Amino acid sequence: MYTALALEELIKLEEERVKFERKQLAAHESGESKLTRLALASTEAKLEESEELLTKHKAMLEELLKEDQEELEEKARLEEAIKRKKYFDEQNLRVKNAHQRSDDEKLEAMMIIDELPENVKFEDDKLFEIAAMSLDLDLRVHKELKEKLTIIKADFKDQLKNTKDEKIAELELLDFRIPILILHFSVLLEIFKENYAIKDEEENKEEKQEVIEEAPTEKKIEKKKEIKTNFSGFPKYEDWWITELWSSHQAYFALFKWKAIIANFCKTGEQLRSWNKIFDNWIFIKKLLNDKGSIAYEYHYALDTLLFEYAEIEEELDSKNLESMETIIKKITKQEDFTKVMKNHNIITEYLTYKKNRLKGKK
Repeated sequence: MYTALALEELIKLEEERVKFERKQLAAHESGESKLTRLALASTEAKLEESEELLTKHKAMLEELLKEDQEELEEKARLEEAIKRKKYFDEQNLRVKNAHQRSDDEKLEAMMIIDELPENVKFEDDKLFEIAAMSLDLDLRVHKELKEKLTIIKADFKDQLKNTKDEKIAELELLDFRIPILILHFSVLLEIFKENYAIKDEEENKEEKQEVIEEAPTEKKIEKKKEIKTNFSGFPKYEDWWITELWSSHQAYFALFKWKAIIANFCKTGEQLRSWNKIFDNWIFIKKLLNDKGSIAYEYHYALDTLLFEYAEIEEELDSKNLESMETIIKKITKQEDFTKVMKNHNIITEYLTYKKNRLKGKK
């Protein structure tokens, strides 16, 4: 830095000298102040020397500043890396001291930290978001579900084994969220099958599981009995509903109807609330992957493949059916009254009231 300051001072002096010598020569040429031949030759020589020094010192300063800038950038990178390392080194402590979180959320978050690969890190808000999703399904309580999630994670990873290393900022989070979404849909499918189960009077109602002996290892595996049900499965969805969401009334309305049809399979308020959460997460992930385009195709395909395998969620692929459904949606849309609002409609929401009160307090 001191060298740069010294060079800047030299450059200032040389610029003044060059300016002075050019002024002398200009006055001589205009006849305003004539120089002797000796003085003219001396002034011209000094000007040439001053200009050479000025050019040289400017180049030196430029090179020095360039090196200083690279040094500053490297220093900034190191400081950011140290700051990030410290952030994650202290994450467990921050989680423990997060007073606004419940003990269950804190414990779940710390367990997730322990499970994550060494090179994968989630910031606190994302960590607690995943912890909340895990708690909603009681993944730690139900061993069977935890084991199923482990299998889904392995299948999801296997689906992506040939994926090119494309950089998508949200992918690390999706690696965790997608298997949980698939598990949620899988559990929902089982609930709906039970909702519409065909009861057999001769069947022993207390016998819910059968134990199968495995000869080689003598391990006992619990296997759920196949449920006889009238539930015919989830209706098919269409990809354009996601692609054109927020751009097309028909796309939004089709999703609205698809969600409503599935909601009708729910028999309790708890089931309906669970379906609403699952739908929101599905829309979030599908829209994110859709917006990422071709670089997310492998992730998108893995999600759809496993949703079909574990939850029988199927996309419509037949072109004639797609065209037919589009026509049906257009007809239903025309008949729909878009002036309707929900029963407890209120333009002044609870959050709006809270926000207005907060803003009043600032004045």
